[in-house]
Amino acid sequence: MHEYLKQRIQIFGTVLDKVPEIRYAGDPVLRQATPPSTLEEGREIGKRMESVLIKYRAVTGWGRGLAAPQIGESTSVFVTFVDDRFELFINPKIVEKSETSNLYRELCLSAGVVAADVERPDWIVMEWMDEQGVKRSEKFDGREARLYQHEEAHLRGRLNVDDAVSGGIEILTFDPLKEQRRAVS
Repeated sequence: MHEYLKQRIQIFGTVLDKVPEIRYAGDPVLRQATPPSTLEEGREIGKRMESVLIKYRAVTGWGRGLAAPQIGESTSVFVTFVDDRFELFINPKIVEKSETSNLYRELCLSAGVVAADVERPDWIVMEWMDEQGVKRSEKFDGREARLYQHEEAHLRGRLNVDDAVSGGIEILTFDPLKEQRRAVS
């Protein structure tokens, strides 16, 4: 067996033990579109997601986002960890997206050791409510656009494997920290 895959399987076993809050592919909560969240509910669930993501990162060394369904909560909230800080997104909606796109092998906390090559728009405009209850709207590109699209998809009941390009699902045998976006041919 590929040595890197052995390592990933071992880490996944540790995640199962140390981070039991995470729900995995096959759990019905991951397949449901989420209803809107209140500010109070979003804050409370956001704090729990931050705690889970901190534990996950301590075990694996990576993890940049987590959506409420991934901890068993059916509500429209996700958190991200970008530039060494957490950010809470309550009721996020993608309201505009580019016509151009890119490919990237995405990991998902809820997919274990499976990666999916997913095509997503290069940039998006997203609206959401932040943890202070302020309505926000911002354009994102690059890795942030990809991350936010991935997390927002969870709120619609979709996993990365659902959006994989043909032949794009594989067992994790690559280093995700070295993965780069690629142009679509």
